[in-house]
Amino acid sequence: MLLYHGSNDEVMQPDLAVGRKRLDFGPGFYTTTMPEQAEAWARRKAYEVDQAIGIVSVYTFDLSDDLRVLSFDGYSMEWLEFVVENRRTGMANTHSYDVVSGGIADDRVIDTINYYIEELTSGRFSDELLNLTLKQLSYQKPNDQVCFSTSRSIESLTYIESYEVAR
Repeated sequence: MLLYHGSNDEVMQPDLAVGRKRLDFGPGFYTTTMPEQAEAWARRKAYEVDQAIGIVSVYTFDLSDDLRVLSFDGYSMEWLEFVVENRRTGMANTHSYDVVSGGIADDRVIDTINYYIEELTSGRFSDELLNLTLKQLSYQKPNDQVCFSTSRSIESLTYIESYEVAR
């Protein structure tokens, strides 16, 4: 399987210590199966650091039987709970998965997620809120992401090449 990572730098050897903690699937090295998604990430990172170009690094991934993998098909209650927990707490790799894949809480759905988190935090959770949130998410086709959370999982990636994208 080919995977793509968008950044402002070429990433030949992923480093789990780099990156933010409160992301959808917790700390880790994030990739996607969609080149256009990685290109959008690369453009955003280039913009953030005021560079003219972003870089997309390309990898192959060989799923090994000894890796613990969690995959979400679309936006679901399980996906929502997992993402909310990671975004609220940063989980710091407290989940037991080497690799997590599924939809992204991107610009198209982040307002829905943030509202849900705000209501949870304020103690106004209800089944009605959950159902409304899932209904709003069901109207979106998710982009995908594959998060590598452990050193073992990083070892299953093989760097192929990188290419530039204009900001």
